[in-house]
Amino acid sequence: MDVERFPIVALCGFLGSGKTTLLRRWRRDEALKDAPIIVHDLSEFGLDAELLGDDDSRVDAGRLVDGVAALHGRHARGLLHESVGAALGEIAALDPSPSVVLCESTGAAKPWPLIKALTQDKRFFLRHFVVTVDALNLHRDFDDGRALTGDVPLTGDLALQGAAEVLLEQLTFASVIVLTKVDTVDEKVVESQVKILQRLQPGATVGLSAQAGLLLGQLEGTAAPRVTDLQKRAKQLGMVGKSATADDLEAVVLRDERPFRPERLHRACCENLGTGLYRTKGFLWLASRPSDVLLWQQSGSQIALELRGFWRAELALNSDGQLLPEEVEHLKEMLQSKHPVFGDRHNELTVIGLKRDREAFLAALKGALCTDEEVAAWQNGEEFTDPWPTSLKRVD
Repeated sequence: MDVERFPIVALCGFLGSGKTTLLRRWRRDEALKDAPIIVHDLSEFGLDAELLGDDDSRVDAGRLVDGVAALHGRHARGLLHESVGAALGEIAALDPSPSVVLCESTGAAKPWPLIKALTQDKRFFLRHFVVTVDALNLHRDFDDGRALTGDVPLTGDLALQGAAEVLLEQLTFASVIVLTKVDTVDEKVVESQVKILQRLQPGATVGLSAQAGLLLGQLEGTAAPRVTDLQKRAKQLGMVGKSATADDLEAVVLRDERPFRPERLHRACCENLGTGLYRTKGFLWLASRPSDVLLWQQSGSQIALELRGFWRAELALNSDGQLLPEEVEHLKEMLQSKHPVFGDRHNELTVIGLKRDREAFLAALKGALCTDEEVAAWQNGEEFTDPWPTSLKRVD
């Protein structure tokens, strides 16, 4: 009797190319809303797992919790194979059994170690290995891909050379390439990019996505990759035995309760987004917006600021009088262990990139936090100039 095997759809792609956005859209489909997810994340605190889980879900590194296995920190690197194996075991024991398993990898992932980890349990098979490519970055940094094919010389910028190396390795193993953010470049540019991506990986299906508009069901006609062929490719290219992530890419975390001074944070971004600063993501708050939990995502020169929710410290003030007394009391009880001035408000940002640009931006971020004098002014109701957009998308 044949043993039931569970399909895995793995989503890879360089830092900031739209993987989490695509998965969040897929999860809104009825058929995928309960699909278990393995999240391979370079961040220390598992931001992507938190975004992909339910609002009230907790994140427990290395464990499957509420259908999400958060593999961040040490689980993303040295323990990847063992941690994926443990997650697969927990997923196989779910009742009811999943119809599909989703996996999102860090943008710094080396593809073969990830594929090897995902296919170690014979109860699972690789249905798709999807690689996302940011159309705007491909246009701006790699001459629409011609710098990757060798048709034009690659820039002498070491950071872009490193990004090209990681991206090319990921594309080598792709069964599906999703060109994301195609609405940010001209239609003829997209046509040129598709042709080049087909040259780079002739066996892959190339799909186009604007605003996460490509659905998983649209890939149904694409055949599953043969892992034996991928293993042979890895051996031929000397990729067997490599570490799980790019060696020179590190992630550091900024944690601080103090608010950012809005205009100083804006200036820090205008002056310190070096090409080696690949990705910044996390939660923050601005002194001008004490109620808003803001989701921050930076990729290259692109910055997205989204509204995640509201801090309990602000809700407890009940400024609009909408809460019942017992609800206010409950919020105050939850805040008792928090900061005496800021409550649950805090910043937690992961900064990923090469050392020089990563450290320069981290220093600029620290310098953008409010000083003690500015915090006192904030407490006294002083208003702060805010150059950031006032209309924000709400994270679903």
